[in-house]
Amino acid sequence: MQYAPDADTIWLRTRSAVSSVQYSRRIDYTIAVTGLDGDRPRAERYRASWSPNDGAIRLFPISEEQLAAPPPVTHGVDVSADIALSTGRNAPAVAELPMGHPPPTADFLGEPLLSPTYMFGLHYAAPAMAGAAPERENALRVIATVSAQSASYRVSLIDTRVLDGVPTYHLELVPLRHPKENRLRELWVGTDDYMPRRAVIAGNFTLAPLVDVPWTVDFSIVGGAPYIVRETADAVLYLEHRRVVKDAVIAFEEIHEPGSIYDEPLIMPQRLDDALVEPRI
Repeated sequence: MQYAPDADTIWLRTRSAVSSVQYSRRIDYTIAVTGLDGDRPRAERYRASWSPNDGAIRLFPISEEQLAAPPPVTHGVDVSADIALSTGRNAPAVAELPMGHPPPTADFLGEPLLSPTYMFGLHYAAPAMAGAAPERENALRVIATVSAQSASYRVSLIDTRVLDGVPTYHLELVPLRHPKENRLRELWVGTDDYMPRRAVIAGNFTLAPLVDVPWTVDFSIVGGAPYIVRETADAVLYLEHRRVVKDAVIAFEEIHEPGSIYDEPLIMPQRLDDALVEPRI
């Protein structure tokens, strides 16, 4: 039986392995957003690109499905009713109740400004070099700077199991601070390379209710580098306009390097309030 390191050692080796990865100059891919909008299946696919140099995500903001069948133009007026409740002592509470059918939405869950290389805080942030003092002549050369950071999680080793044919360490992570930012709750990493294979996170992206429900994230290792394969909501999403979304999945497909250095087909869209984005951690 293979000896398993302690949980803290596995965690540190995983963060070091993820931080040491070098991605290509640019990655092109397709983002597929699928699920049940009420009882109606929906699927939207967007062409996207990510550059490790500046971290920019470029996207064609109209999905393939929207291009093939543009949504109909709505007519008429929006109608709502105000309901006031009063106990006689305080000012009445007013609630607005929309009437009729909910308005159609252009994007299923929002414009997905996402990259398959997002690692949920596993990587070490690169130290800022701006403003560094110039070296003096004959001064000792600085090889590296090491800084200490308080622990974000209490890490425990649950077991060692085979996941999709790969032996993995299964970790439990309990946040010690900022639980809304430190979202990892379970993590499976390869016993040989310490790369992530699966994670369970307490909330995803930056918008409610997506940020308030658990998600399962599956990874694939390609050329020694980890990529997200899919992110699956583990609960029903109750959205605005009385929309109920089940089985929501964001998948990254057709990940590849661009065929030509002149192939820049996408734009860098503005970050909208209802866009799907990951928090900066």
